[in-house]
Amino acid sequence: MPDRLAKPRIEREDWADGSIVLHNRTPLPDPLPDILDRWNHGVENTPEAIFVSERHGDTVHAASYAEIDRLSDSCACRLREAGALAQDRVAVVAGANIAHAVVKLATLKANLIHVPLSPVLLDTTYGRDRLAGLLATAGPRLILSNTDASPQELPVTSGLWLNLKTVANTDASHHHFSPEPANPSDPAAIYFTSGSTGDPKGVSITREMIASNQSAYAAHWPFLSQKPPVLIDWLPWHHVFGGLDNFYKMIWNGGAYHIETPPHPEHMEAMAARIRDVRPTIHINVPYGIDLLLDHLDQNPETRAALFDRLDLIFFAGAGMGAETWKRLQESVAAGPHGSSTPPTVVSGYGATEAASTMCLGHQPANITSEIGLPLPGHSVRLAPVDGAYEVRFKGPNVAPGYVDADGLSPLKLDEAEFLCTGDLAQAHHAGEPERGLCFDGRIAEDFKLTTGTRVKVGALRHALLASCAPHLQDVAIAGAGRDRIAVILFPTQIAIDQFAHDELQEQLATALNEHNAAMPGSSTSVYRAVLADGPPDRSAGEITDKGHLAQSRCLKNRAALVEQLYASPVKPEIMYLSPTTNTD
Repeated sequence: MPDRLAKPRIEREDWADGSIVLHNRTPLPDPLPDILDRWNHGVENTPEAIFVSERHGDTVHAASYAEIDRLSDSCACRLREAGALAQDRVAVVAGANIAHAVVKLATLKANLIHVPLSPVLLDTTYGRDRLAGLLATAGPRLILSNTDASPQELPVTSGLWLNLKTVANTDASHHHFSPEPANPSDPAAIYFTSGSTGDPKGVSITREMIASNQSAYAAHWPFLSQKPPVLIDWLPWHHVFGGLDNFYKMIWNGGAYHIETPPHPEHMEAMAARIRDVRPTIHINVPYGIDLLLDHLDQNPETRAALFDRLDLIFFAGAGMGAETWKRLQESVAAGPHGSSTPPTVVSGYGATEAASTMCLGHQPANITSEIGLPLPGHSVRLAPVDGAYEVRFKGPNVAPGYVDADGLSPLKLDEAEFLCTGDLAQAHHAGEPERGLCFDGRIAEDFKLTTGTRVKVGALRHALLASCAPHLQDVAIAGAGRDRIAVILFPTQIAIDQFAHDELQEQLATALNEHNAAMPGSSTSVYRAVLADGPPDRSAGEITDKGHLAQSRCLKNRAALVEQLYASPVKPEIMYLSPTTNTD
């Protein structure tokens, strides 16, 4: 197998308070290159190479490095003409497209602060209210969207509203723009946290954070420098994974970024056509998208051959993948048409908006779905003891200077040693040896205690329930805070809904849950009652994040009446009353 992953240089410290600190001593460049320097390198060396493409129906439009460079120069001039001065904020309420890519480069050149926001928020009353709040926090000078004016239902108190494509595209002669001087500490963007465990917060992303993140990737994934990477990406640009990490990874390494639509059964033919056309070298996905892709590959050997033709690496968001999806992915990679000696490396990682996306990366091919690897080159992780578990805390040039608010910046939650407190938990992949790799172990904000005082680790339990109920369960919301026992809302897969009558599916899942209870009988792991949801999680109501993960707290809040039914007496017919367990933790 090619040596696609660099061996990390990990140094371990054991502190008196029980903390374990892992330093990755692989060095980063000093000084760090600016992202705009890397862009100019691509323009100068491969001006006619494709940088970005997008699909409209059956037509794909591609733009080269040179073309985007010219358009972003003209766009920077237009942003200046519209009144934006250095370090002003420019909000873009739009998805991933070529026009948005032009604006992203233009804001870098003009030393403006790019604020990407979801266009989906324009579609509902809930979304517009949320968007108004985000705009109020960001306070942009300009607001760009796919419309000429803000919707009447959206109360916008500041910012000039402009049409994105009008600002980004021009048929006029090229206008050269001399980039504004910029410092590594200058903010380049504001990204809002997903709000899955609380209200969204605007994180100030500096140019140095972008540079350190991409330099660390380049040090850890040496194959990126061996050939220009090619990525088909559907992840939204208003979150750091797609809009910061993936997008700038292509710039940093002279690669091609091909925009696609989010995973959906109706989109798979178009996605497959793109795979056959561009033959990616990196595939980055979440479990739902991987499931859909594997379904297609099972029926289409031509797409399978194209996907594996020159694929170096498959990267997935590890904590959310069920056992059945993981098994199918492993089998598909092993059976790929690449030959047994050169399959793509399958790895996971871990990150947060406050850290410019990535904090840890897999350092070897993953063998379980919860692996998150080790800290990035040039960065450190502190495993701090919290209630019998370890909280992940992070330190290095990736960490943001603060959250954006009306007074400028408010501080991140840092500990006494200035490590970022993530609120996430991790454990050693190999017992007692965290320096050999870490696994995700849940979120403190999602975890809760039963009235007995027993802590329920929601992340680990969710993973176990998905495995027990595979392949019939898409997701599960876990209730029990302030109660003495656990109850769950089950979201079955569409295949299971189509395959079984309601009573049959209920019986199938009840059997699986009883088997789970027999294997994991403790009060923090066994399920007291369960109910089938009357539909999938509602994305428009905030129950699903843009990366496809269940927003546990929002889902339970929206379905509070159903949660009450789970614990009510007498038990309603639609509630599954499972075999009782007597063990306590």
